[in-house]
Amino acid sequence: MDHTVVPQRSGVIDVQNILEKSRVGAGKEYDLLISHLTKADVEPALLLACLRGLRECVSILGKDFELLVGVIFSIEWTNKDVAIIQEYLSLVINLVSAHPFYLRSCLRSLVKQLIPKQPKQAKSELEKEILDGQKSADLEQMFINIHTLIKNIAQIVPMTPQVLMPLLVECFPYMTKDAFIQECYVENLLRIPTYLPVLRPKILELVVDKMLKFDVRSPRDEIIELEDNEEAMDTDVIFDMEDLPSILSGGKDTSSTQNEISAMTHKEANKLDILMHLMFRYIQNICYQNGELDWEATKKLYRELLQVFDRVIITTHASCHVQFLMFYMCSLKQALCDGFIDYLWKKVQNPNTEPVFRQAAVAYIASIMARGKFVAISTVMDCLKLICDWVHQYIDQTSDSIRQADVQHHGPFYSVCQAVFYVFVFRHKEMLELKKGYKFAESLNFQTIVTSRLNPLRVCLPVVAKTFTSVTRMHQLAFCDTIMERNNRSLLPVAALGLYGPSRLTHVNPLDSFFPFDPYLLNRSGQYVIPLYREYEDSPPEEEGRPELQSEEEDDFLPQVQSPSECVGSLSRQGKVPDFLHYGTSPGFKHIDHMI
Repeated sequence: MDHTVVPQRSGVIDVQNILEKSRVGAGKEYDLLISHLTKADVEPALLLACLRGLRECVSILGKDFELLVGVIFSIEWTNKDVAIIQEYLSLVINLVSAHPFYLRSCLRSLVKQLIPKQPKQAKSELEKEILDGQKSADLEQMFINIHTLIKNIAQIVPMTPQVLMPLLVECFPYMTKDAFIQECYVENLLRIPTYLPVLRPKILELVVDKMLKFDVRSPRDEIIELEDNEEAMDTDVIFDMEDLPSILSGGKDTSSTQNEISAMTHKEANKLDILMHLMFRYIQNICYQNGELDWEATKKLYRELLQVFDRVIITTHASCHVQFLMFYMCSLKQALCDGFIDYLWKKVQNPNTEPVFRQAAVAYIASIMARGKFVAISTVMDCLKLICDWVHQYIDQTSDSIRQADVQHHGPFYSVCQAVFYVFVFRHKEMLELKKGYKFAESLNFQTIVTSRLNPLRVCLPVVAKTFTSVTRMHQLAFCDTIMERNNRSLLPVAALGLYGPSRLTHVNPLDSFFPFDPYLLNRSGQYVIPLYREYEDSPPEEEGRPELQSEEEDDFLPQVQSPSECVGSLSRQGKVPDFLHYGTSPGFKHIDHMI
């Protein structure tokens, strides 16, 4: 290659002379310069000389030379020699400092480089490359170089965070991209707050929002079906977690001693599993320093995640797993759990909150108190007392005006009652083992609740109502059998608001029941959840009386509700601990399944 066409001195291309000539129409050398910079296999010495020449004339690289600047930003520099990397860093920093209008295009090029290029090989080849230790190390070093440049730019250009955040959203990989691509980008996003902490709340919200899109495309029934089929064929792909790249991770993952974890067969669930594992590890690394909880860092992260929960998680329909980020966060310290429950209860009590969100909030209260091993029984008892007092007050205020069950106007009340029944079923053994536990349970006055005109047992999920009836009968805390039989036999109608205003009567159970912390199905990230998670281990309540009591009319009365025995069967097929108080329904009301 003839380099003499490009003027150079002592290893430096005389770029300023080339640019001056191009302004008067002599553009041959200018075109040759651009040609050198755009070649992927340009000789290192020539590239270094060009970069040095460009750095010396940064002041004249205005909008007249926007094409040349675009070429500079497109140079593949991250995997070059140290001298080239240092020269490139210096050039770009000087360039955006002298010409801030190039900041956006510069940051865009850097953000795009945070997404590793997907090889043209088949997927199996991609997996082979991922597991190649040397390539993973090279990729990590490339990402470190990119973050170094972004950090240096942020130090000299104050508006960097405002420009960078929209680009992080814009450049997020499509859902169809390989799981490794998703993992690398998210892990790079989580690295940015180490030098731009102001962006962490928005980055967390972005990551969680994208994870929710995978979550709603991974329904429980699909995951269970595919995992069952895969297990039957005995073709699970086993990954060694120690060999998976841990790019940019700042701490040691001590959550599990297992070396081999099965990949999810469900494509979207597998991507979600990887990202959930990454997020759990991130939370752990932020909150723990040298094996001890950093309380100040933990509180700050909790507040930020709570904002994300309020903005995107509780409002999303059909999510099954992403909400476990808050579950894990609350497990770190009892004060966090108490704060989360208090936040939710305030939402339930607030009459200005939409009823659907009040119901969602109380479902989270019930689910975390029932499922979280880390929730102290004292907290459960305090909450039950508070909630039951609210229920009794509600009954006293409305009993005179109520003739029949009315979910349309009293939906939050029924959800609160169901939460009480659900929590008591899960935690009654611990409660009654306490010296004054039975006296406390009596003080909740369940009999008044179940015999009120609002008839909450009529509206609750049958499996919850039947189990609560069985438990309270056993301990003589309430006698619900007569009410249950009357509800089943009489087909007591439920009032609902008609399309044009007047009430109509229906036999369908309209209470949108869900328990957001139903059993966790993801394999890799499950290692963070399972040790904290309580399964319901009792047997489902036996049907009493004659078989003919379960008539076809009752099937019509509850057309879409799964029986306890069916729940046991479906969970047993997973090979997990049977948990018949599992519904497979999920929180929220913002449908995002159509979004990309």
